[in-house]
Amino acid sequence: MKKYIIISGIIILLILVKSISRDIFGSVRVEEDVRSFTIEQGESVKQITANLVDKEIIKNDFWFRTLVWLKGKQSEFRAGSFDLPEKISPSELIVLLTTIGKKETRTIKILEGWGIYDMALYFESEGLFSQEEFLRVVGMEGIFGTIDNDFYNELAQVYPLLKYMTAGASLEGYLFPDTYEIYADATAKDVVRKMVANLHEKVTQDLIDEALAQDKNFYKILIMASIIEAEVPFDEDRGIVSDIFWSRIDIGMALQSDATLNYRINGTSPALTKEQLKIDSEYNTYLYRGLPPTPIGNPGIASIRAALYPENTDYLYFLSTPEGETVFSRTLDEHNIAKAKYLK
Repeated sequence: MKKYIIISGIIILLILVKSISRDIFGSVRVEEDVRSFTIEQGESVKQITANLVDKEIIKNDFWFRTLVWLKGKQSEFRAGSFDLPEKISPSELIVLLTTIGKKETRTIKILEGWGIYDMALYFESEGLFSQEEFLRVVGMEGIFGTIDNDFYNELAQVYPLLKYMTAGASLEGYLFPDTYEIYADATAKDVVRKMVANLHEKVTQDLIDEALAQDKNFYKILIMASIIEAEVPFDEDRGIVSDIFWSRIDIGMALQSDATLNYRINGTSPALTKEQLKIDSEYNTYLYRGLPPTPIGNPGIASIRAALYPENTDYLYFLSTPEGETVFSRTLDEHNIAKAKYLK
């Protein structure tokens, strides 16, 4: 009799465990036959599990992570997009997410200072998507249409730095230069989202606070940073050039940046002609004082920091030698002597 009671108790316990396990670990029924789930590169088990709960694919993140630990699968989750069956057990889910479904990825490298056109050419040459597709996404008014308002609004809801943009401008300045791992079938919007998100990660709250403390619109900081990026190649010179440009603005002197006009005419010459210097454009900072209306490229974090933290100098002029050295001068006479010496 005692043996019968023990056996009956074990059976009841197993039934209870199964019922509780289904309630804790079990997947949630949905109307569709399959559900899509994505694991991004580098996501932790905790992040993956939280996303599974958020998507209502599992019910309890703690017990799911416990099961992952018991199976020794913590480091085996694979990045990619997965189509999950309507009903799937936790054990089956772990197998699926750690053994199959990984999408092919590739690496892209966006250089500091590249403008939107440089990126468009690069993406097309890499076989990712056409120049036209990229330019439609990021916006180039008068060429392939303005930025997609729905896409801009989507980005602006997540990334508040976009609120400083000039109305109708492209995303120039917001596409952070870096090395990225992307899916091989990524769309232009996928890549743009990554670059804008990266900018917001790199621009920390202390930089935003500093811009506000200086009473400077952050878009103006991006514009200045893009000019600094284009004008000098070395970090140690960027803070000095920043001081020169901000000082010129303060005293009402024209920036006289060749880089801004080159952006307007899609040129690369370090020495503009007299005819080019007469071009009537707000990007001609020989004719128009102050900053141009938009960034002229996409600066790295060193140039952004230089725009916010200029060196305190008494220089007002500079030039770049053919070898890439930056020569600074305090007066116009010193600058002219430097031009005669280095720019023969």
